[in-house]
Amino acid sequence: MHEHRSNLMVAVLRGAVYAMGGFYDCLRLSTAERYDCETNQWSLIAPMKTARSDASAAVLNDKIYVAGGCSRGNILNSVEVYDPDTNRWTFVTPMISGRSHFGCVAFHGCLYALGGYKGISSELSTEKYDPTEDTWTEIPDMNIYSYELKAEVIDDKIFAIGGPLNKCSAYFDAKEFRWHQVTDLNDYRYSLSTCVIKNLPNASDYEYKHRENQ
Repeated sequence: MHEHRSNLMVAVLRGAVYAMGGFYDCLRLSTAERYDCETNQWSLIAPMKTARSDASAAVLNDKIYVAGGCSRGNILNSVEVYDPDTNRWTFVTPMISGRSHFGCVAFHGCLYALGGYKGISSELSTEKYDPTEDTWTEIPDMNIYSYELKAEVIDDKIFAIGGPLNKCSAYFDAKEFRWHQVTDLNDYRYSLSTCVIKNLPNASDYEYKHRENQ
């Protein structure tokens, strides 16, 4: 990459990998860059409007959203969006809660912000952003206490995974509008990485084993 980065945000859009912001040499970064898999090259794109680390990124409607994070000792609630067609960042309505070290995922045409840290505690509500209305609204709280988590969508549900305080995971069912706890992780994990692998032949072996007890 063009910059050394830790605690950065990463997203995949149109077959390219984007690395944004982060922390290096006691400074938060606003710079961003894109990796082209075909040419095996990184190129700089327009910098974000705010230098930030420990934020979260997700792709929604063919654009990259970067939300929250830390900057100059502050926990941010600001959200900015990158349009690859114009190479520009623009702000949208900020989150209800400032948060860092949280999960962010696109689901059913909205952006969901899950958990995180707000400077004095890790007890944060979950909220979602509707791009058609440019508004954030709260949804039911997660039934796990967690930050430094990751979020993924599988089987039309949002999974919140990991955190330093427990081994729990949970999923959000939009039809029931509630969270369910699922089988615990084997180990405590935070600042982890996650991905979804489609068409696993034995996926049912891991499916919501404890749901009937919730």
